[in-house]
Amino acid sequence: MKRYGHVAVVGIDGMGGFNALTDTPCMDAIFTGGAATHHAYSMDPTISAENWGGMLLGTEPAVHGLTNGYISSHPYTNDALPSLFRRIRDAFPDAYLASVVNWNPINIGIVEDGLGVEKRTARGDEAVTDEVVACVAKKPVFLFVQLDNVDGAGHHYGYGEPGHLKRITEIDALVGRIYRAYVDAGIADDTLFICIADHGGNDHGHGGWTDGEKYVFFAAAGRDVPGGQIPFAVTKDISATVLYALGLDVPAYTPGGYTSQVPACIFPGVGDDYIRPAAVSHAVIKPTADYASGLGSLFAGRVRGCWPFDSSLADVSGQCETTERGAVKFYSNGVRSQTAEFGATGAAVVEGLDLGGSFTICCWLLADADIDGDVCVLGDKSPQRGSHQERGFNLLLRRHSVMAQFGSGDDDADTVTAFPADGFRGWLHVAVSVDREKGLVDTWLDFERLHRDRLDPAFTRGGDAVCPFTIGDDGYLRFNRERGLIFRMDELLVLDGMLTEADAQALRKHYS
Repeated sequence: MKRYGHVAVVGIDGMGGFNALTDTPCMDAIFTGGAATHHAYSMDPTISAENWGGMLLGTEPAVHGLTNGYISSHPYTNDALPSLFRRIRDAFPDAYLASVVNWNPINIGIVEDGLGVEKRTARGDEAVTDEVVACVAKKPVFLFVQLDNVDGAGHHYGYGEPGHLKRITEIDALVGRIYRAYVDAGIADDTLFICIADHGGNDHGHGGWTDGEKYVFFAAAGRDVPGGQIPFAVTKDISATVLYALGLDVPAYTPGGYTSQVPACIFPGVGDDYIRPAAVSHAVIKPTADYASGLGSLFAGRVRGCWPFDSSLADVSGQCETTERGAVKFYSNGVRSQTAEFGATGAAVVEGLDLGGSFTICCWLLADADIDGDVCVLGDKSPQRGSHQERGFNLLLRRHSVMAQFGSGDDDADTVTAFPADGFRGWLHVAVSVDREKGLVDTWLDFERLHRDRLDPAFTRGGDAVCPFTIGDDGYLRFNRERGLIFRMDELLVLDGMLTEADAQALRKHYS
């Protein structure tokens, strides 16, 4: 039985349950008498792709496997796990369906192509709302909306801080405008209107399991909503809720597969048999050790720069000035405390870093076998062969390897080191040591030297770099940005001299 002719899901990225702490007159009015909670659960990790994917696919992140980096460049094609849009399209071949987002990876990597879904992306939530209003006038059977600027405010100001809360109040007015569009279109009485956040945040990041990160707002309003406090819900329950509202079959609850369910209080007499997941313990990320007593003392006199990326791009050794380019986001599930996300959305330019003589660059990288092409981790030249033959150095993360690239001014040379296991995923410690005069290049993975190469010193000698040293992209701030590539890095350290076995073991002990 089709319970509603239309369903709208308005997702507010990064709001968590923080709307309870600020003025939201529009949402208050919309959901008065509806079903709501400020304590629905995000999914672990509390990150956008994992949760938007869970909502539209009805599964846990461990099942759908989507990440921010993956959906940025991979169209969604999993026939065994269709999205809500595909399930609805199969049932209603002629229905108007739309997905309107600020964060385009949703339309690239979660919503399938070829379904006749109108996909729109706009920069800025006000512009997104303009597009949404235009779509509502066409009376969509299903409309999915993602507003992104609240999350940006959380990363910038801190989650729950005044700047973040102010942005929630501003977005509340946009939610009100979207709802009014349904009223103006004459379909509000036949619409289930849902508002949800994908995750919250803690400090300037998210990805962990603190209360501020894991609790999110979930509310539904409609003519038959019995109302009340939703007792338990998870972000992935959007899928089952939308299907049930449109009178479509909800797939059976299958551990390791589709696990979306309809929460109580949204439909009369539905949700009392909700299967709550067993309590799960979550690892606590250790805070970064104080620089002076940690890496600073471990490599006394040898540190040229140290970036722990804990809500900041600052070089904690105090030797370099780091300037943000674009928007670098921080996530709380790093190797030690927070980690930074670089690439298409943001990078950092460093002044005052001397890479003359022998040096070592080491960092933690979140390696992923699904990387689509090379990602430029850092450097001071272009990685593109033939286009910019110049002096400089780049470190690149690849699908199954890392590559150190050197330019002589006339040509490029590189050294490639494969991961310890094919398809490696997870945090990997990478160190590249360079003796410029001898042309020696050592590559260490997880504190073991796996590769030594000897290049013509013309390539390693350095000097005369035309670009500034850049973290998160090439020296021109183009390589990752043009390809839409993003990645995460933690604990970047630049040392004087080549890394020794004793150095590597000291690092291993530091991070153990």
